[in-house]
Amino acid sequence: MSKPHSLNVCYCHECQRQTGSAFALTLVVPSGSVSIDNRSRLQLRHFERRTESGGIRGGVFCGNCGVRLWHFDPAKPEWTSVKAGTLDQKVDFGSAQHIWTKRMLSGMVLPPKAEAYDEEPDSGPV
Repeated sequence: MSKPHSLNVCYCHECQRQTGSAFALTLVVPSGSVSIDNRSRLQLRHFERRTESGGIRGGVFCGNCGVRLWHFDPAKPEWTSVKAGTLDQKVDFGSAQHIWTKRMLSGMVLPPKAEAYDEEPDSGPV
């Protein structure tokens, strides 16, 4: 996989629902660098949904077990948001930017000096 653009901790309502948790962790990478070792014969399935900000978000999940693997924005096809917990090589959580913090659950605390945004950052892909 190519060098990532960013690692995001997203607190939006959809990410909370999707993970059954307080946030989702995604690694934004160039789309051309995403590949799957399909020795386990994954049955990839696709979906699209509306986002809180009014856009469209597509997703890919395993049809065998239901785990979401990555998301994409059809308006920004050059970037893919890989679900970081699905990677064999783990990511450094300390370098993450925190997005949609206005949707954080009560009691959540951002790390000191964390890069944080109320919604999505204005610059770059998410």
